Amino acid sequence: MGKKVDISKQLAEGRKVLMKGVAGDKNAVKKAYDIFSKLRDTEPNNAVVEAYYGSALTLRGRDAVKTIEKADLAQEGLNALNKAVSKDSNNKEIRLLRANVCLRLPESFFKCSQTAIKDYTFLLDQYKKDPKYLSKNQIKEVVKDLSTAYKNAGKEAKAKEVMQQLKQL
Repeated sequence: MGKKVDISKQLAEGRKVLMKGVAGDKNAVKKAYDIFSKLRDTEPNNAVVEAYYGSALTLRGRDAVKTIEKADLAQEGLNALNKAVSKDSNNKEIRLLRANVCLRLPESFFKCSQTAIKDYTFLLDQYKKDPKYLSKNQIKEVVKDLSTAYKNAGKEAKAKEVMQQLKQL
């Protein structure tokens, strides 16, 4: 039991640090990467750890100076996120992480808006089955982000249709 509590604590700390990194703190990105990298070594089959590791990698890519390093780190992060989804495809947290990363990567290079659409649609489908699955704020964010993903994929009409759903909420 002690090991589970320790992992939960480390995950919570890693999430907190990662959010600082998302907000632009480059040192927090490095720290989050270290936390999730170590966790990944001790928990190689933990899909949530794999997803956060992937997210931290993509942030390292965002902050890298050299273009090739940016692309390599982002791709490695995407690979880890895809691996996490394949390990636990019904996990809401993992789907949100991957969708948010895919939404923010340049479509012209990574071509992953369709993955974001798939993840956001999955989340909305789960919400339709269980209205407690997502909070009101999460629903608004998911619908807004789904619309953006459709725009990024060049599907303007579908993006507008999704935004109409947001207005109804």
